[in-house]
Amino acid sequence: MGVQGVRGMLMIAGGGTGGHIYPAIAIAQEWMARSPARRVVFVGTERGLEKTIVPKAGFPLALISVGGLKGKGPGDTIRNLFRLPRGFVQAFSLIGKHRPNVVLGVGGYSSGPVLLAARLRGTPTAIHESNAFPGLTNRLLARVVTAAAVAFEVAAKRMKRPDAVVTGNPIRKEFFDAGSGTRPAIPESRKRLLIFGGSQGSRTINDAMIGALLFLAPLKERIDIVHQTGPADLEKVQAGYRASAFPNARVVPYLDPIVAEIAAADLAVARSGAMTVGELAAAGRAAILIPFAAATDNHQELNARAVEQAGGAIVITERELSPERLAFAITGMIGDPERTIRMGSAARALATPDATKKIVDLLEKIERSE
Repeated sequence: MGVQGVRGMLMIAGGGTGGHIYPAIAIAQEWMARSPARRVVFVGTERGLEKTIVPKAGFPLALISVGGLKGKGPGDTIRNLFRLPRGFVQAFSLIGKHRPNVVLGVGGYSSGPVLLAARLRGTPTAIHESNAFPGLTNRLLARVVTAAAVAFEVAAKRMKRPDAVVTGNPIRKEFFDAGSGTRPAIPESRKRLLIFGGSQGSRTINDAMIGALLFLAPLKERIDIVHQTGPADLEKVQAGYRASAFPNARVVPYLDPIVAEIAAADLAVARSGAMTVGELAAAGRAAILIPFAAATDNHQELNARAVEQAGGAIVITERELSPERLAFAITGMIGDPERTIRMGSAARALATPDATKKIVDLLEKIERSE
């Protein structure tokens, strides 16, 4: 049987960042695992990371021509406004070609045109919002979709969808298993500190950590440091460690698989994108979260505050960040192992191991209802 007319066809629209794409792939895998007759097709854009990640995961990807409207310069905004009609026509055509039984939007530029086209064709639609503050696309789509799922309860209020299902974020099983894995053979008196800022690293975190090393020198016999810098700052950060009390720190441009590093860590210093927060929570790791100040609608700080309010993290905004402030927070955590364990447990209480199942259950429900 060809793609057209396949019973149980799910179309997933969105992408741009790994934080949108990896959860979508987990949902696609769960959808297909429930029946051999099912199929999934993704819809994204030429510029998003989905162009590489989705085919690598074994799923077909269709592309439409759309771009962002928020946070862009005047020139880009005008160009992207003119591209919208074309993108909508392409989306409308794709819905007709693949005839999905249900369409899911995960945020990103392609979500809007695809879900609107699906609604016009009478196809059941749903969105999943991974952040505490919903993105512009999902805030607009929340008014027209059949159903909504959110990672954080507060997002339902911000989207004005009181019927939204709180599912959490789809996180790979390996992160939930991380706490039970075998840790590196280091003395009990030593703790593992993990610093990472996403696949490209974070210059803000890198610079603050280099400066903090001076203040952390009294802990040189108590902590082992693993620092992921991103490729741009690697040499600078390596030099900073060599000149400090921690010349043997492991300083690398990229950590893969990150799950193994989180499993080995006692404390993490990280950004607070939805997936980072979810992965740390699933592994039950205490964290010092430094939200990316330029994140749209300040959603990273809102993600971090949700964990902080639950007792699972310390939040330091970029405005508050200094080498001394970071060193003080690390020293306090390393000096109080019981507190670190309590915070890790509090973070894990936020994790939702059945998030993917809940989302697919919701998709099946609306597929049957319309």
